Amino acid sequence: MNQSNTMIIFGLYLSLMLIIGELCARYKIKTLDDYLVAGRRHGILITSSTIAATVIGAGSTIGAVGTAYYVGISAAWYLISACIGLILLAFTFAPTLRRMSLYTIPEFIGVRFGIKARIVATALGFTGSILFLGTQFYAMGVLVSQLMDLSLKLSIMLSGLVVIAYTWRGGGWAVNLSDSIQIIWIAIGLAMACFLGINMTGGLSQLTIPPIARGFEEMGRSWFNPISNQPVDGWNIFALGNTIMGWIIMSTTWHFAMQSTAQRILSSRTHRTAKYGCLVASGILIPLAIFMGLTGMTARILYPDLLPALGISQGEALPALIKGILSPLMGGIILGALVAIIMSTCDSILLGASTMFVKDIYQRLLRPTVVNHTLIRLSKWVTLIIGIVAIISALMAPALIRMLEITATVYCVALFIPIILGLYWKKANQSGAIAAMITSSLGGILWRASGWEKITGIHILNFSLPLAFMTMVMVSLIIKRDRGHWRGWLKTLT
Repeated sequence: MNQSNTMIIFGLYLSLMLIIGELCARYKIKTLDDYLVAGRRHGILITSSTIAATVIGAGSTIGAVGTAYYVGISAAWYLISACIGLILLAFTFAPTLRRMSLYTIPEFIGVRFGIKARIVATALGFTGSILFLGTQFYAMGVLVSQLMDLSLKLSIMLSGLVVIAYTWRGGGWAVNLSDSIQIIWIAIGLAMACFLGINMTGGLSQLTIPPIARGFEEMGRSWFNPISNQPVDGWNIFALGNTIMGWIIMSTTWHFAMQSTAQRILSSRTHRTAKYGCLVASGILIPLAIFMGLTGMTARILYPDLLPALGISQGEALPALIKGILSPLMGGIILGALVAIIMSTCDSILLGASTMFVKDIYQRLLRPTVVNHTLIRLSKWVTLIIGIVAIISALMAPALIRMLEITATVYCVALFIPIILGLYWKKANQSGAIAAMITSSLGGILWRASGWEKITGIHILNFSLPLAFMTMVMVSLIIKRDRGHWRGWLKTLT
């Protein structure tokens, strides 16, 4: 691809994001609700598109395409699992959360269980969000660096600062409107890469018997599960076996517990809008999941000599396809789409972390009587500071950041069980919720750090989830003094 043309297209895209942020700052941001939850005025169209864009990140694109490079169409489950999580969210937590007109997940925990549980949830949520934001900035920088021949540090700073700028200026309105544009860009880019790749291979029939993949020569000309190193049918949607269930658990807990998803729900007009927004978003994601699976399969046919990957995903598959088969115009469009994918996740996490600090820490614990005008100004400063901290962490310790992504994942499991039992079990109480959050977080991290995950073959999520459930049930049954909070919580729904 001609780098200058690609850079021009990419630069225009970044400029568009900055313009959206500035316009929203001037014409949309009047109150704290406008900045944090877009005035709670979005209909199904914007709600569904911003949820879908938030779901798609580096893992569900570069990671899913890279996994499909080895196993075939079954890698589509990386995103299909998110659809399952959103459907469950639509029929359970999303309408309740929107009906309560809250701002954060820890705030819900506090209303249901009490202030101590809210403090623990805030500590987990705020820390996990910053760490995960660092991983996304790093992934975005790697992508820009690979496709535009820029240094990694410059790529991280350039793309990260753009996200910070439009989120800082335009808040929830800028995030949601930019997401609505990004999901269209993503769909166009992935469809182009998929169909052009299939055309160059000679059609779908050519994907049945792939060439040998470097590093897995012993597997021969076959699709295979990169975890078990067993040959599989590339068209078998269930070829990844137990990994699919792990992805479903990860996605479901993620969407219930992550502030970035909650903030999209809380920006919707009504609880019905929140429900159907989640359902429509899941419908948007299904064809994109298939595109990613097919794109990875075509990359295997066209570029079988990519260097072996360290994990289960061939991270070079999608960048190689973009560089090799696309014109400068199309390459620039898809580069913009890939960066848009990660930006849509970054801006949501950034605003979510800022909201938790302002509502759950500053206003709730430090200055309960603070006026909205001060909170808007503080939100902008906090957004700026959190973004810069995340960029610095991505620049200074990429290996640590990749490891700490585990912390964000464990955090989602830690909050998922208190949310679900808080909704449907009246005996669930604050002591049980706190015990579940702390035990599952520490237990999950120790499970991986000790090496027992590899020894037993039990994934960290499959260990942490039942641990959180059993802990909360047992402690809630043993310590009964704070169950009265159930009645107070029910009043908030009427």
